[in-house]
Amino acid sequence: MLMRYLAAFILSTFLLSAGCQKETPTPTPTPTPTPTEEQLSIALDPDPGSSTAAATGATYDFKVNVTKAPSAGVKLDITTKKNADGTSVSEGTKSVDPYTSGTAVSIGGLSAGTLYDVSITVTSKSKSSNNASASFKVARK
Repeated sequence: MLMRYLAAFILSTFLLSAGCQKETPTPTPTPTPTPTEEQLSIALDPDPGSSTAAATGATYDFKVNVTKAPSAGVKLDITTKKNADGTSVSEGTKSVDPYTSGTAVSIGGLSAGTLYDVSITVTSKSKSSNNASASFKVARK
């Protein structure tokens, strides 16, 4: 009879200890942060700075260099307007998509003795709020 009690005691102790074991929780993986796009910036070549660029003919050629362009690419919008009345020049208003940094851009339709305002806007294709702009004046001699 003592053997029965001893066997029951060992069995119940085993069952109780097996039921009380703690389960190790599976760790949740740390989410990978989404990379943020760096702010676009542009440089013109040649850079007229604060002076007026000179066009020797009906066209003016320049390059727009985009620094830190996102992997999805950028879109380039160019608008050329007459300084005197703000009317758009049809050959000077264009959208370049896709655009590769350093590619030559040409605006046309420039008349002799007229001053023009040129605006350039570069916009990220993956984040429309990420953009940069530049402007300058050009006159045909």
